[in-house]
Amino acid sequence: MEKLIKVLKSSPISDYKISVKHVESVELFYVLNKLETNRATNIDEVAVTIYVDEGEFRGQSTFSYYPYMSEEEIKELIKKKIFAAKFALNPHYELPGKNDEKPRKIPTNFENYSLLEAGERIAKAVLAAKKYQEGNFSANEIFVYKTDERILNSKGVDLSMTSYRAFIELIPSWEEGEKEVETYNNLEFSNLDEEEITRQVNEAMEITRDRFNAVDLKIDKPVKVIIEGEDVPDIFEFFIDSLSYRYKYMHMNRFNVGDHVQGDEVTGDKINLSMLPFYVGASKSRSFDGDGVVLKEVNLIKDGVAQSMFGSHVFGCYLNEKNPTGVLPIVKVEPGQKSFKEMKKEPYLRCVKFSSFQFDEYSGFFGGEVRLGYYFDGEKEIPVTSFSIQGDINQAKTNMIFSKEEQVLPDYVGPKYIEIKGIGIN
Repeated sequence: MEKLIKVLKSSPISDYKISVKHVESVELFYVLNKLETNRATNIDEVAVTIYVDEGEFRGQSTFSYYPYMSEEEIKELIKKKIFAAKFALNPHYELPGKNDEKPRKIPTNFENYSLLEAGERIAKAVLAAKKYQEGNFSANEIFVYKTDERILNSKGVDLSMTSYRAFIELIPSWEEGEKEVETYNNLEFSNLDEEEITRQVNEAMEITRDRFNAVDLKIDKPVKVIIEGEDVPDIFEFFIDSLSYRYKYMHMNRFNVGDHVQGDEVTGDKINLSMLPFYVGASKSRSFDGDGVVLKEVNLIKDGVAQSMFGSHVFGCYLNEKNPTGVLPIVKVEPGQKSFKEMKKEPYLRCVKFSSFQFDEYSGFFGGEVRLGYYFDGEKEIPVTSFSIQGDINQAKTNMIFSKEEQVLPDYVGPKYIEIKGIGIN
């Protein structure tokens, strides 16, 4: 590191940033519940970004640094990157400077275990799931990562943090006779909860069984739709993007501070939304962002009214923000008052597995093909498939109902279910 910094300081550049990552992992690969392969990795990565000023403009270019490089090799590489940086100039901005703020520790219980022990505990929780004669796991892959990260820049920033994340790639299958159905599931988390892992694995198998038994949906009129799970956060991106520095700078924002983002007459739940640096279990948690800005909670929307904006240091500088918030990774939405059980008291169409949930942030249209849903006609619920839904957030935003039940995803904490009326079915 001393060799690298020495060369950078003597080079004809305006600024520099160094990002250092040390990543350790344990990886377990199961086939039909039998451990076939296990491996560990230990990787160092160093990325260097140089900044070159040309009048009122600034260009940048990034390269990877390896300890075996000589000073002459580094100088030659920097020379090439200076040339490249001048081909993509942007309005000038300053890098974050050194301050007295210290990054907070990311909360996790993974630090209580070795990576191997954590991987074995996860595997045990997966294998504790309920067994079926017709159902099995074609594949089950477990990955546990520990990342030590450090960011330094020419303005005096020198920050470090440690984070953990684990994920399970799970492919349950259900087979009866000559018919077989598989589903793909990716469970990701940064806090070890073995009971919750077993619950999610059981749920994945039940969903696969219901996908096997699902019938074609035969309704063609608008209905009350319940969107659940990993597709819920996409609904809120419409509001979050419009309150970002980037959208404001590019004149693409729909809302400004003080605007009623859901309109003046809200018949459903009002949005209360914050951006967080970290949350227990959310694997995208960070103490500081990629520019070296120490992150703190920002309240974006309160009772449906925009309170502030957020975004990267660069776009914050362009908007003359005194203290840009940095890129906050976690969305937190306050839950509603209606339980999932209450949502199911009247006819509904619950969408569980999309082939790919689509949300057009410009038009506000959302929807997609549903691989598995549940239709309740007022008397019985049946698993259904082979249909699509389509809606418009500009209309739906006034009558959305958020569940009491919450979920923690890699970059989201909030209601697990959203109820929206009058959604079109194809």
